[in-house]
Amino acid sequence: MTAQEAVLPERWTDTERDTPSTTSAGRAAPGPLARALYRGLGFVFLALAVAGVVLPGLPATPFALLAVWAFGRGSPEWAARVERDPRFGPLLVNWRERRAVPRKAKILAVSSMAASFLLLAAGGAPVPVLAGVGVVLLAVATYLVTRPS
Repeated sequence: MTAQEAVLPERWTDTERDTPSTTSAGRAAPGPLARALYRGLGFVFLALAVAGVVLPGLPATPFALLAVWAFGRGSPEWAARVERDPRFGPLLVNWRERRAVPRKAKILAVSSMAASFLLLAAGGAPVPVLAGVGVVLLAVATYLVTRPS
C-alpha cells in the first residue's frame, strides 16, 4: 500500500483508487488546475470553519462540510485529515451517516438568517429583494430545522 492509499478514507474502494481518471460518480476527475482551485477553496472553507470554532456567531459545521467537499475533489489527503480532526470529525460523521445537524448549529444558523433579513429590511432594501431573500432564507431554515439533531 502506498502512502497516498493509506490516508484515503475506507469508504473508497480499490477500484476507485485504481482509476484516478474518473470519480466515484462516474465523472471525469478534475485536471491539475481544477484540483488546485478545489484545494484552495478547501483551505478557505477550513479557515472559516476554524474561525467558527473560536468566534461566536460564525458556524463551523457548514464550513467544515464545504471544506471536506472541496478537498474531496482537490486533495483527498486533506479531506481525510479534516475528517480525522477531533473538532470537526464527529460533526462530519453525523452529517454523512444521519444527515444530522447539532441543535446549537441550527439555532445559530436560523438566528443569523433572521438577523441578516432584519438588517436587510432596516437598510431599506426594495420589496422584491426582501421577498426573494426571504423565500430563500425560509427554505434554507426549513431544510435545516427538519434535519435530525
